[in-house]
Amino acid sequence: MRHRPAAWSWRNSAYGDHSRASSSTNNSQPLEENRDRVHNFDIHKYKDGCYLFVPASATDKIRYVGRFLHHGTTTKRPTKINSVQFDWSASSIAIRVTHTSVVAIRMKGDGNYFNVFVNGSFRCILRASLNATCCEVATNLDPAKEYTILISKRTEPQMRGALSTFKVCTFYGFIVDEEAVVLPPPAESKRKIEFIGDSDTCAFGNEGLVSSARKIFGMKGRMENIYNGYACIMSRMFDAEAHVVAWSGKGVHSNRADWGPNMLALWKSTLASREGDWEMSSWVPDVVVINLGINDLSPPASSETDIVAAYALLLAEVRSYRPDADIFCVVCDEGCISSEDDALDRSRLSMQLQEIIKVAMSKVSKYDSKLHFTQIKVNGGLDPADYATFMHYAVSGHVKIAKALASEVALRTKWPIRYDPVTMPYPQEKAQILVPKEEAKHGCVLS
Repeated sequence: MRHRPAAWSWRNSAYGDHSRASSSTNNSQPLEENRDRVHNFDIHKYKDGCYLFVPASATDKIRYVGRFLHHGTTTKRPTKINSVQFDWSASSIAIRVTHTSVVAIRMKGDGNYFNVFVNGSFRCILRASLNATCCEVATNLDPAKEYTILISKRTEPQMRGALSTFKVCTFYGFIVDEEAVVLPPPAESKRKIEFIGDSDTCAFGNEGLVSSARKIFGMKGRMENIYNGYACIMSRMFDAEAHVVAWSGKGVHSNRADWGPNMLALWKSTLASREGDWEMSSWVPDVVVINLGINDLSPPASSETDIVAAYALLLAEVRSYRPDADIFCVVCDEGCISSEDDALDRSRLSMQLQEIIKVAMSKVSKYDSKLHFTQIKVNGGLDPADYATFMHYAVSGHVKIAKALASEVALRTKWPIRYDPVTMPYPQEKAQILVPKEEAKHGCVLS
């Protein structure tokens, strides 16, 4: 198998003038006269005024991957005109451009972290700010060359920082040199994988230090990087596009510490932290991976009967929206399950969860040939170094889980595994984090 650079897959999408949440493609749609207008920003007043603004609404020029709420020219909220909002992990935005020496973005989303890639090579980490800020994410470019700039979200919805909850992200557009030529975005991937899960799937704390599962403080947003999580690693192995619908602490019936809606209620949402369903038919995956249940068995634990019923209902819903997809119901064995310090506790949790999922699957359909019980096993089990924050997987653990899951997916779907697992460098020094520049009207600096 070949090694591939740390790059991402992109997809194309277009939306109407009002707020919509879908993935329909229509590049022939004419541009609206005021589509380049966004709230409280005038490109002619940006620096020396010799720049071109590519608004978020220019979906013929920008590639979106994930679930986005697109606000058009006639949205009822003037502050959201021509912008997009998002908060699920691994959501990404890309532009392909030439004849420019710099690419900047205008965005807000307090506390959220992003990876920035230039032509597939890691550039830096970007930390979004509370207020809309323009950040130069790629500088010193050769105007004679073509560049693909990719911004991908590292963090999950509403991660809690030391002082506040991270906000929904709002993206307004890209800024390039006035002479720049924006090229058509790359073609979308032929294969699509949807992940529905909890902290394991959104790569909670995978770049942090190892700590006990009983610890409740010490997690920082920059320690989480879904690019180095099993969902994204495995998707790259198949050259597949990934949508990740995952949130730490969530269960299918009850959540850890019993806060907020469960994943049964959330999985169809455009934004995890706000009401509003996504247009499910606009993006149809070939494979769905469900990795849930650990939090249902955490205090306040649900009864097995309730978990089975909720899991079966989730399966029925997923099958109704994804009639042709291969659905993988994942549970890790005692050698590689997360979130427990003690080996005996890990064994009990794994066995209990296996039985719950098997019963739930039997209640949905005994004759669904594309519904797969998937027990993840790692030869020899995970090593202590394969765990990180609160006994969740470290990057090395995610690589091993991705390889095991990829083997199962390849077996069932007959997909070839095209690439070895690839991760980006970690952990990144604080000096590699692009942060809002408070003392300047425009721009960001590396911390």
